[in-house]
Amino acid sequence: MLANPRPLVATIYNPHTQSKEALIAGFIARKAKFDRLFRDIRDAPMTAPEQHYLIQGVRGMGKTTLLLRLAYEIENTPDLYARLIPIVFNEEEYGISSLADLWERTAQYLEEADPLFSGLEKTVVAQYGPDDYERRAIDTIIGELQQHGKKLLLLIDNIGDLLKKLDDQEGKRLREVLLTTADIRIVGGTPTTIDQTHDYAKPFFEFFKVVHLEGLNKTEAIDLFLKLGEAFHADAVKQIVEHQPGRIEAIRRLTGGVIRTMVLLFEIMVEENSGSVFKDLNVLLDRVTPLYKHRMDDLPTQQQKIVAALAQAWDAANTKELAQVVRLESKVVSAQLKQLINNGVVEKVETNTKNHLYRLEERFFNIWYLMRFSRRTDQRMLWLVKFFEEMFGGDEAWLEERIWKHIHAMERGQMEEQAALYLTTAYAEVSKNEEMEDFLRKKTRTYLSKNGRSELIKDVGESKHENLTKLLNDGEYERAIELLKSFKKLKLKDRLDLASCYILIDDIDEATLIVKKIIIRDEMQSAITENYVGYQQQYPHLEAIIYRISGIISQVSFRVRLNNGVTEDIGTELSLSAMASEIAMQYFYLKASDRKQVVGKLNDKISAWNLSGTIYFSQKELVKDIIYVWKGLFQKLSGKLAEYLRSNEIERNTGLSTSPYDDDFLAIDFLKLLLAKKQYHTAYNYFQQEEWQLKDRFKPLYYATLYFLQDEYPTDYLRMGPELRETVDDVLAEVAQMAIDYA
Repeated sequence: MLANPRPLVATIYNPHTQSKEALIAGFIARKAKFDRLFRDIRDAPMTAPEQHYLIQGVRGMGKTTLLLRLAYEIENTPDLYARLIPIVFNEEEYGISSLADLWERTAQYLEEADPLFSGLEKTVVAQYGPDDYERRAIDTIIGELQQHGKKLLLLIDNIGDLLKKLDDQEGKRLREVLLTTADIRIVGGTPTTIDQTHDYAKPFFEFFKVVHLEGLNKTEAIDLFLKLGEAFHADAVKQIVEHQPGRIEAIRRLTGGVIRTMVLLFEIMVEENSGSVFKDLNVLLDRVTPLYKHRMDDLPTQQQKIVAALAQAWDAANTKELAQVVRLESKVVSAQLKQLINNGVVEKVETNTKNHLYRLEERFFNIWYLMRFSRRTDQRMLWLVKFFEEMFGGDEAWLEERIWKHIHAMERGQMEEQAALYLTTAYAEVSKNEEMEDFLRKKTRTYLSKNGRSELIKDVGESKHENLTKLLNDGEYERAIELLKSFKKLKLKDRLDLASCYILIDDIDEATLIVKKIIIRDEMQSAITENYVGYQQQYPHLEAIIYRISGIISQVSFRVRLNNGVTEDIGTELSLSAMASEIAMQYFYLKASDRKQVVGKLNDKISAWNLSGTIYFSQKELVKDIIYVWKGLFQKLSGKLAEYLRSNEIERNTGLSTSPYDDDFLAIDFLKLLLAKKQYHTAYNYFQQEEWQLKDRFKPLYYATLYFLQDEYPTDYLRMGPELRETVDDVLAEVAQMAIDYA
């Protein structure tokens, strides 16, 4: 567990509250940017006016921490500190509303930083008057600096807010001072693009050298977590990095690699070290809700509506589309968008037309809105997380290993009772094995009773299997069916219980479907052989169905042969069943160099099976389509992708999925192979079928398709949010490799 978590949390939104030593020790992420900036500051003689810097990055990217780190390094470098005084302004300087105010505040900070300048603020303020006060104030400061042989580095966070407070005359005057004096240099921070630096009519047009702070890349994110783990003794983070790297990668991409969000995630990983990506996201969203809610509440009503519409759109939208959603005139929407851009809430995506696109600048703010305020039927975030998890993977074996370690710790009496209860509750929630959950809860009750903490037993909760037993004993068969359908893994006994419940509520068709699948998997044959009497006694009402189905299957014989990756007759007579589909896909995934070595073995296995091909019709058709695409027989495609997805949906909803390809990645690979074979329009047409919302369901794959069709759909491709860019690049890399492997 985190040894002392509160200091980390308390300072995450205000690094000023950290001690110098703590901030330096925890400075992990921006070392390259820091080294470059510090070298320039250290090596600059400041005998002539120097280049001024602007550090730009969205909120939470580490601007404030970087400014403080520069100041502390100067203070820790004696030769440099002897001639250069760093002054760090507060993140919010509400008392500054004019250029004269800026010089007064500078004098105050300078007096606090070095006793040589004692009384400087009083000297400056004493010159206040109606005529030329600002000029006299800065001349006084420069005179004092020159007298003592010192230079001044002003580190001003949110410098854009300060510049907005200056009128045009004051802006020109500040530029004049910075261009003519060698005694003062500025490094500013801003979360947004400052208009004055991009408008040639403004005083600070192209004045600052801009240092962009992008989100952390994959290596930086892992390094950040490992270093935080070392500093706060969190071994759990190291375990996650080693065993569940996909969990970190999915969150990093969804959050845009924002450091502040990453540090919050560090805490979640330590406190919730058995969570999933989606669970982590929910906890993280709870942490940032006060900040984001305050941001929404501060917006005027019309801007709130526009931000809500952009959040719901997720992808970038144009003014006309937004106007239709918020029911405002386009010119009103345009005016409000300009203000939102100026305030750093919205960013504009330039197109080659007059219809530019707009999206929320901070992508995690968009995610927060979707997950907190979307309709229950809106599952886009769930689909994206699911897509990421499939790409970057988890490690179920590692989770079971952690559960066993927890059980063994209780058996050895090494767990504090309350901690044992909490860990059991957490592990039971995320376990994908109902038998493991049942065993874990029983062990915990025994442990609590043995250690005299019987009052905690009621909080352990009942396992799904314990609840199921009660429902079956009470004749609550419909409720038992619903519970069984919620199981993450249905064992043979669970399937038999489910079939029995359907028979007992007179739904013979559903019971027959379940038993068919059991027989196809050879589970029933082995079960009856090993425990025939027991199963006959426990499930007597299944016997007629079992023998009826067995008879049907024994009369049906389909032989499937592979010939260099295709069936001998790939026409209407082809029937790939569950096992044949599995072998076909195993063959499909083999490296090209290995194919010839296994053709004979595959033929032997497949020809030995007598299987019904009707049960897995949709899977069979999609596998056929994959083989067609592989061999370039595009005119034979069945177009059954939607039926495959529908079949998956039904099986997931009923808990009856038995095939190793029951999830959507077979569809994902089919679409990738289309791209690898340059069938871009065919893939695009699948995404236009609205029934299954494939644009949202496989969003990175959709934008990978648009990548190849940019000439035809340039604006559509630009709608992609930056949080998807790396994932789309990964998809494109996979497609390129598939084009080589399956040429």
